[in-house]
Amino acid sequence: MSLFLGQRNRNGLTDRQIEYCIEAWEVLCGDEDKILITDQANINGSRTRFVENRNVVYLGADAYPGNNSSANSRMSVLACLAHELSHINRFKMAYSRPLEMPDILIDEAETSLDASFHIAISSKDREDLIEDARDRLTEWLAYNPESGE
Repeated sequence: MSLFLGQRNRNGLTDRQIEYCIEAWEVLCGDEDKILITDQANINGSRTRFVENRNVVYLGADAYPGNNSSANSRMSVLACLAHELSHINRFKMAYSRPLEMPDILIDEAETSLDASFHIAISSKDREDLIEDARDRLTEWLAYNPESGE
């Protein structure tokens, strides 16, 4: 468990919640054809994630906020999906993504910052995404023995 990120929803999503996520994804993607796979979303503990070698996003139970007060825990469905869409767009631009700790935290922070500029994001979502980025960078500094701390 990370120091600052808290925990998002773990209960499998209902059909209505999945429909809402699909609608939110369509709003975020507009005319672009980006794939959202929903077949695991109703499973408890499933994770929303970008899978780079397939260039798709899997919808998980954690697309919905959790009960913690951290920025990551309270991010809306729209903010969560904007973050994943940002992964797709950054990958398309050939950003080299570190997949190991602690440097994955930097990629995740940059992705949240990028997502915060999406036109469909509200000011509250923008704030949560920026705070999420800050928390991930703070965690990277705490994790990284070379940070001089």
